[in-house]
Amino acid sequence: MEQVADVFERHNAESHGYGWDGLARSLAHSHMPDNGDKIQFFGSEAGTFVVTSPDLKALTDLAVLLHAAFHNRELLSHYIQTADPRFLDR
Repeated sequence: MEQVADVFERHNAESHGYGWDGLARSLAHSHMPDNGDKIQFFGSEAGTFVVTSPDLKALTDLAVLLHAAFHNRELLSHYIQTADPRFLDR
């Protein structure tokens, strides 16, 4: 996660587990309306991001979104900027 911490920090968002948790919640809510409610977020801490689901498709859909963002700094920046403030504080 340290590889992209500066992208979060540029937008005044936390770059550790809590930041990824908030970003993932926002993406699940906005990009996965049919599957977002099948994902459970819990136990994330500064150095840990935790998500689970009994639905493999829901986890895979979220993983695809997060993987793409992690490997594309512009996309990550866009997702952070447009994240729902209920989930990701900025």
